[in-house]
Amino acid sequence: MTAQAFPKKRDVVPRWRPAARVAASGELAMPGKPAQDARIPEELKARLEAWRRGNDVIAAAELVETAIVEGREQEAERAARSLLRQESEATPLVKKQAALLLGRLNPDASRQTGIEIGPLRRHVYRYPEDALSWVDLALGYVSHGDKDKAKRAMTVALQLAPADRHVLRSAARMHLHLDDPEQAHDVLMRNAATKFDPWLVAGEIALSSAAGRKPQFFKVGVDMVEDGGFQPLHVSELASAIGTVHLRDGNRRARKLFRTSLVNPTGNSLAQAEWANPHLGGELVTTKQIDRVLDSGEARAFHAYWQGDFDGLIKICEQWMMEEPFASKPYAVGSSVAITIGDLDLGLRLAERGLELEPESLLFRNHLAYALIEKGEYPRASQLLRQALIKKQADDVPAEYLAATASMLSMRLGEIDDGIAGYKAVIATFKRQGNRNMEASAAAYLALEAARAGAASASEFIKQAEDLAKDLRYAPDCKVVLQRAKRWQAAVEHRLRVTRGE
Repeated sequence: MTAQAFPKKRDVVPRWRPAARVAASGELAMPGKPAQDARIPEELKARLEAWRRGNDVIAAAELVETAIVEGREQEAERAARSLLRQESEATPLVKKQAALLLGRLNPDASRQTGIEIGPLRRHVYRYPEDALSWVDLALGYVSHGDKDKAKRAMTVALQLAPADRHVLRSAARMHLHLDDPEQAHDVLMRNAATKFDPWLVAGEIALSSAAGRKPQFFKVGVDMVEDGGFQPLHVSELASAIGTVHLRDGNRRARKLFRTSLVNPTGNSLAQAEWANPHLGGELVTTKQIDRVLDSGEARAFHAYWQGDFDGLIKICEQWMMEEPFASKPYAVGSSVAITIGDLDLGLRLAERGLELEPESLLFRNHLAYALIEKGEYPRASQLLRQALIKKQADDVPAEYLAATASMLSMRLGEIDDGIAGYKAVIATFKRQGNRNMEASAAAYLALEAARAGAASASEFIKQAEDLAKDLRYAPDCKVVLQRAKRWQAAVEHRLRVTRGE
């Protein structure tokens, strides 16, 4: 079976993207209320309000046109991006105008997703005091697996700009990626600039959870959100981080804070709200909100997953990989989904790439082993599982999905009873843990293997999995696996009838 597609725990830890892309999202601007708001022309104000109320193509097109005429392109950036979405119904002329507006704002930012190391090395050689380019160079090194060079480049950036928001958040995210959450938290907790900047406070609160510590600036963050002196974009991740703390504590204020985070969200705060959906018992994020925000790949992935759109989810993961080239999460979700729908070649490729990014990952070893079993490469799969199970025991980490995949291998090798017993043990473990989604998922994978093997108990296992899954709103993968189990059962029964000459 696959590991859980999305983690049970998520925090609004700082994202790390190319500086031009961060600038295009508005995250590098000063967080206070801009003095120029009062001077926005009345017609442009009206267009803004109309688009915010309706968010339709006509309102967006009128806003873009007015913003270009008034020379206030920044006010219509998100409207322009909504017009350029693949599913947009805007005419070619309107899309061309939207592209013109974005081109005026930043000719490169809308296209820049990956990092090329060569040009950046040449740039920092010519302009050694450009801190943001040193950060981009570190990102490039991390994306290519060169951790030591990434650390050296980031050290230079911190020396050049020790109080810069983007530098600090990127440095913290780098240390988290390098499995040092304490150092990641220290970067923000110990910096004098943090308590004055809502972006840094948000990062400190989120990273304190990753480091297993108590946040130092929680009250400062609460005051910032309640003060109302910051634009909604600049407290979006802060409200989300505080809301996440309240959610874990069972505090009812969590829902209000998540709503605050969505007034003008980032891709990160959108993803956090999508993650919170099952915990808060209802949809917080709309498709329209996601369409407005740059780098919303993870939020889109959550949204498609909750809706059971697995074919769409594969395409979304590809975009998400471009947005966060060094992150393993899109490969974890992508490989899980590919295996769920039976696309073994894709699952294999994504699991192998995930292992390149995260060589010690039990999740990727499991997904790779599963794909290899499906392709009949039993010896290699067996070796992978054996190594992973030894590591699981040594590290004392919960990874019951490994035992389920080992049970799958047993059944493929003809050891049907042993495999069934192994699956049942995994299901019982998830039940003891109170993890209903994974309990149902394990039952569905048992049903799939039993049906494939033509086991007499296949119908019983399918019924058991259906009973476990029927009331689960947020377990769409389980239903997909069950559909595959039923198809296998029908195919095996048909083959038997043909063999008997019926």
